[in-house]
Amino acid sequence: MARLLFRYIPNIDDLDAEQLDRLNYYRGFPCAHGHLIRDSKKHWCYHCALKIQTNVCGFDINYLHRHYKVRYETLWRSIPHGGFDECWVMKGDKERITFPSYRSLYSERFTEYVYIHKLIYQCAWGDVGNAWVTRTCKNPRCFNPLHMKSAWNQPNPPKTISPFSTKFQYEKLMLAGRREFEELPADGPVVPHFKMPIAHPKDQVEDKELEE
Repeated sequence: MARLLFRYIPNIDDLDAEQLDRLNYYRGFPCAHGHLIRDSKKHWCYHCALKIQTNVCGFDINYLHRHYKVRYETLWRSIPHGGFDECWVMKGDKERITFPSYRSLYSERFTEYVYIHKLIYQCAWGDVGNAWVTRTCKNPRCFNPLHMKSAWNQPNPPKTISPFSTKFQYEKLMLAGRREFEELPADGPVVPHFKMPIAHPKDQVEDKELEE
């Protein structure tokens, strides 16, 4: 099985396009959390991959990027929230809906059909590009983010989603708007200071990222 290297780069946001290209990264279409730097081959978001590896699952709908927040607010209203250890089962048989993705940078269409469970994962965990997202509970209708994983997840998931805010609040929306105007990551107010969970930048993560 192929292996994937997480290439940790200090101050990666300060690098120009040529420097990023030499490191196999590029500035692409923003993820739901407002990050731009992606892997050149698999298109996963650099900062999201780092977040997932730190075993952090959480989001605030107000601080998602403007291209995503209204769509995600609508999506979350359709998903019943139970206990964090329970399956959250959505009624109906719809599997995919139209959403922006990393392909929006170069596609003729701004949105494309994306699996709903992958959208939920990328909202609560982070954007994994063209990776597969699977359910640990094996329930095909479960949309609990804690029951989902990709190749980036740690073996023992957290017990709660924190923060977990799915409703709009005016004050937060204003703050998020100011941050985006200043070209700052939209999720800045809710992102903790991470410590690298890997001992060395060349530590390997199993690559389960197959093309969808």
